[in-house]
Amino acid sequence: MGRTLMILLVGFAISFGLLASSKSRRFLDSVDRAVEQFTDYSATNAANSGVYMALNRLYQSNTWRTGYSNLVIAGDTVSVVVDDQTTDSTLAERRIRVRATGHNKDITNVTQALLFDGSFGEFAVWAKDTTAGVTTKTSLGVPDTSLLMKKAPFMPKIDYSDLVSAASAQGHSYVSADWQPADGYPNGSFYNLLTTPNVTHVDGNMKVKDNRTVYGIFIVEGWVQIEGGGEVRGILYLPNAGSYVRGKGGDAAETANVKGGVLVWGRVNGLERPVSVQYNSTYMNIFENTYGENNPPLRVLTWQ
Repeated sequence: MGRTLMILLVGFAISFGLLASSKSRRFLDSVDRAVEQFTDYSATNAANSGVYMALNRLYQSNTWRTGYSNLVIAGDTVSVVVDDQTTDSTLAERRIRVRATGHNKDITNVTQALLFDGSFGEFAVWAKDTTAGVTTKTSLGVPDTSLLMKKAPFMPKIDYSDLVSAASAQGHSYVSADWQPADGYPNGSFYNLLTTPNVTHVDGNMKVKDNRTVYGIFIVEGWVQIEGGGEVRGILYLPNAGSYVRGKGGDAAETANVKGGVLVWGRVNGLERPVSVQYNSTYMNIFENTYGENNPPLRVLTWQ
């Protein structure tokens, strides 16, 4: 009996020992996983911080490309590389890539941001979709393809309600499937009063006939057609997907002209009648500063 009891006690002791050892191993494994997760999290945070630091520098100076090398942040090590088309030909024009690498112990994580460097107000044409048969020109009338932005990565933030309100206050609001402003509309000038621009809202479509010149900022919900010999001296803003500006009809020997700028969610089509857009910085600056002032100088396109 005594021997049996002793055997049982020894068995229980061994069992409890094995159980305790198993629990201890599970505990240690759990601690290891927690440490690894924390290390991974810390390295990711370090990489994110590196990108934010670079963005801050770029907002101060968009020509900054120095980056950072082996910065120590709360025990983590961060390196940042800043590239554009001059250092990486695979990048599109006006794109900046910020790539930050965070290290914590044996864990390395990378965060990368792709930026657009520039303002829509720097372009004669800003089209979210394609363009064809379009010539962009400087204010002196010299062709310049750098003033054309097709397949734009985003549409700028424009104060739509303020535009519509301004048009209403000026008595320039129209609902029409085919609105055709008269020559010289509305007063023969881009300006309504002193430095305040004319603003017209067309809930529908707009057609500028040949040998007619119209003035101001036009916000058009549908499409705009400019005939050969027709001209817009101001800004065309088409905020809706599927909208377009096209040259069509009119004098076959003349182009469809815009002297100012075009912002369109859709496309610009000059295949039936060539479209010429001559950049006017005064008009574009007024439009941008009055109705598009909430657009940052740099915009993050992707973050991964």
